[in-house]
Amino acid sequence: MSLIAISIILIAMSIFRYQQIKSLNKQNFSGEEEDGVENRKYKMFSDYALCTHVSFVFSILALSLSLIVTQNVIMIIVSVIVLIITFFLGNYMSHFAQLVYPERTVTPSTSKPDAESVLDVADDGEKYVILDGLFKSQSLLNFSLFFAIAFSVTYSITTNDSEIFSIILMAIVLLVVNVKYQLVVRNK
Repeated sequence: MSLIAISIILIAMSIFRYQQIKSLNKQNFSGEEEDGVENRKYKMFSDYALCTHVSFVFSILALSLSLIVTQNVIMIIVSVIVLIITFFLGNYMSHFAQLVYPERTVTPSTSKPDAESVLDVADDGEKYVILDGLFKSQSLLNFSLFFAIAFSVTYSITTNDSEIFSIILMAIVLLVVNVKYQLVVRNK
């Protein structure tokens, strides 16, 4: 129940950030004040993305635990509703980016931007931030999966409760992520 409550709070925070940016877009600013507002809008958009992603993961976890542990129908239905809402908020992110950066056209021909079209409209500083974030995320993913596998092996050995299925899945994810990265870099 607490995971669902946290997800709902994060959804509310995402919607609140969206409303704040819409409100700022209706006002006129100039000079240094305009730069400050652009910086605030960027941070609000980042907050929206962070809250949406965290809420999505918590929703999946809440649904999983509801199905496995409680099997409470009401909890399952609420979890599915929260998951659907966070899914739509996540998919709305590219449209929301247009609200933050109305002068930029991310993808005029498609509704969902790809990496290349996002990089086409980003300036050099933004490209550096995007690359830095992706590199750190990929490194953290590798590190986290490695320790999750090690922890699961230790748990399996000490409790005689086999985690082989989870270990295999984590190893497959680790393999797919790294092979995909290497193939993208190799084929450029």
